[in-house]
Amino acid sequence: MTTHTTFDSKSPAPRLGEMLGWIRRIVGFGTRRPGYAQSLQVEQWLEARFREFGLAEVRREPVPVNCWEPAVSALTFSEPALELPCFPIPYTAWTAAEGLATPLAFVGEGSPEEFQRGDLRGSIAVANMRFANLPGAALKRGAQFIRDANQSVPDGPMHVANWMIRNFPAYYEAQQRGAVGFIGLLVDSPTDGCDFYVPYDGFLKGLPGLWVGREHAPQVRALAQVGAAARIVSLGENRVVDSHNIVGVIPGSGGPNVERENIIITCHHDAPFASAVEDASGLAVLLALAKEFAATPGGGPRLRRDLIFVASSGHFHGGIGNRVFVQRHGEGLLKRTVAAFGVEHIAEEVESDQHGGYRLTGRPEVRALFFDGSRKFAGILAEAAEGCGLDRMICADAYGFGPEPPCDSAPFFTAGIPSACHISGPLYLFDPQDTIDKVRAADLVPVAKFFANAIREVDSVPATELAAGMKRPRGSPPAPPPPWFQPPKVVGI
Repeated sequence: MTTHTTFDSKSPAPRLGEMLGWIRRIVGFGTRRPGYAQSLQVEQWLEARFREFGLAEVRREPVPVNCWEPAVSALTFSEPALELPCFPIPYTAWTAAEGLATPLAFVGEGSPEEFQRGDLRGSIAVANMRFANLPGAALKRGAQFIRDANQSVPDGPMHVANWMIRNFPAYYEAQQRGAVGFIGLLVDSPTDGCDFYVPYDGFLKGLPGLWVGREHAPQVRALAQVGAAARIVSLGENRVVDSHNIVGVIPGSGGPNVERENIIITCHHDAPFASAVEDASGLAVLLALAKEFAATPGGGPRLRRDLIFVASSGHFHGGIGNRVFVQRHGEGLLKRTVAAFGVEHIAEEVESDQHGGYRLTGRPEVRALFFDGSRKFAGILAEAAEGCGLDRMICADAYGFGPEPPCDSAPFFTAGIPSACHISGPLYLFDPQDTIDKVRAADLVPVAKFFANAIREVDSVPATELAAGMKRPRGSPPAPPPPWFQPPKVVGI
């Protein structure tokens, strides 16, 4: 493998200060949920950057999303007189303006036995919501390579996987059994607070629902166990909005009249809050790569293949942006796509500070490099990671967690395209504490170098060599929905 020097002092490509500046600018737009005005503003800003860097065929491709925008949320009790903080469960229904006042009914964790203990009709169901665990062994199993210089990645649980609430089906079961509202107690959260943007599947749901933080969970649980009455208010607006994938192309050297092969690089631009790691950090790498390859730093040769950059929409709408992109281009440019790279979350690791907040550990969050491709492709990635000094990286089996990898570029994997996606899952991704101090600034340039070097090497490898031995080759049957993006059950009348 040839080692390429990128982002050096002679290169017009971005340096760390510029990448951090982009992150601050993106965070400055505010909450970037699918369809929000701030998210649409970020799209325009990204489109302007692609044009500024000199990308060709820059365009906005529409992605319709349910713009679910809460306005007022409240949880109150009259006996005792009490008001507790709460946050609307994403994509759940609204109450009437006066709210919904009715007795609570505790259903434990929502097992069949717990549901059979009482009549839920006309009540607000209350449940202890349980997060899945994220064991290191699950990432290591079947890994192509592991980089862990200090052996700091355990085989046992690293921390909770709070993007997967393992008993969320209790919400739908409560609806099936006649409940008129739902309260989820965040008992497994590592910190205090109720602001929690999960599930982010984009499916509009039938019951009003609220999250209550772990610090107030015992109080609400005790009241529910005795059937106390509560009033919940959840007001907001639903509308369908066209969000957009922002697409730009850097043509390869094949010439304008040749149907050239291409390589895709993608990162999502939406976020649950004014989030820095999720995924302003990934966008900074995407922009750095776009600027570098558009400028051909050092006067170096252009790639043979086209580079297609996709700043995708709707990750927090079931990953809809890249799903739409794959559907839209499945019979076109994707037939000539030889590899796809996803980048998400250049993150600092945190742990609970035992006082309701987070504490930085000083280490990078463990990063998965979800992968499906040939040994040749995996070898390129391993050498690029070593050359850039990326630690705590596991080149993991793309299908170790379900029918698709838990990343925004999953549709490229399931379309049978040789793919690699850098992603980490720190604890703060779904709450407002995803602030700029959580970005692993020291890794921004190395991660960009990693992708730049890997892309250059992949450009010289025949498509058949990149795809040899894939677990999911082209033409495979459509993948079923993963457990974290399950559509709602049909509720009988």
